[in-house]
Amino acid sequence: MKDAEQMTALTAKALSISKSSVLVCSTGRIGVPMPMRNVERGIRECAPVIARSTINARQTAEAIMTSDTRRKEIAVEFRIDNATVRIGGICKGAGMIQPGMKHATMLGFITSDVAIESTLLERALEIAVEQSFNRITVDGDMSTNDSVIMLANGQAKNSKVESRKSKGLETFQNALNHICLELAKMIVRDGEGVSRFITLHVRGAHSVRDAEAAARAIANSSLVKTSWCGGDPNWGRILCALGYSKAKVDESIVDVGYARPGSREILFGFKRGQPANLSLQKLGKITSGKEFDIHVDLNLGRREFVMYASDLTENYVAFNKGDVSDPKSLGG
Repeated sequence: MKDAEQMTALTAKALSISKSSVLVCSTGRIGVPMPMRNVERGIRECAPVIARSTINARQTAEAIMTSDTRRKEIAVEFRIDNATVRIGGICKGAGMIQPGMKHATMLGFITSDVAIESTLLERALEIAVEQSFNRITVDGDMSTNDSVIMLANGQAKNSKVESRKSKGLETFQNALNHICLELAKMIVRDGEGVSRFITLHVRGAHSVRDAEAAARAIANSSLVKTSWCGGDPNWGRILCALGYSKAKVDESIVDVGYARPGSREILFGFKRGQPANLSLQKLGKITSGKEFDIHVDLNLGRREFVMYASDLTENYVAFNKGDVSDPKSLGG
């Protein structure tokens, strides 16, 4: 806390703003104090070169990378009334990814020039995060530092969004949802050691809570994830994960299907509680792709949940096990 307070004081002084206007985010090895001498030097050197430009935005996206292999950035432009409004976002994250933010290590920063009442902005961000960052997993570990921050300055000069009935709120929400979901997917695709990206649809649940419990059990199962690494559909492991989840499940009516990304053509490996008459080779043609969808229908209700997940590879283990004789190799 003392280090965090020092960071806010240094930044506030360097930018001539109040300490209450500074927000602190952190990433690194858990339990090890920040190298404050380096942090202080970085703040002093970066503050004078802050400017409104694409180059600076990209340099910031690069500066926050740790085990990431590429920048994660996106921007959109749309209209509210007769005003052009912009939203831009950057984030970082590759390991320790299963965010659970009420309001991802994963850090996300989103800015907009929209004119909007602050409580509505907070609510809009909560909705967007719930549908995006809170639905991804690489390794099932939630970081100690997951954060998503959004700032808006009102310079678009649109008619201010001041109530849930305000014109433009739906347009703004849709744009923000898109920004957050695309950034979240970038994190999974760039996850440590990741070789496959999976969109997991769980439908037919008795409740949303059951649908989420089922999806998270499947998406975080080490056995399921390693089978994905090998391109093995292995619906048996998926059923196993369903069985130990807290979801209400009747295995005699469950369906498990596979599809190419976004395709409506689903090949079922397991249908109504019985193995389908499909060869492993046919299913394997789908699951050997870099990206594919899995559809699980519990056939117990109308609730559903979507998660975006990755496989678990040898490279993930090699990257994260570290070597105590080489402190630089040790992760967070």
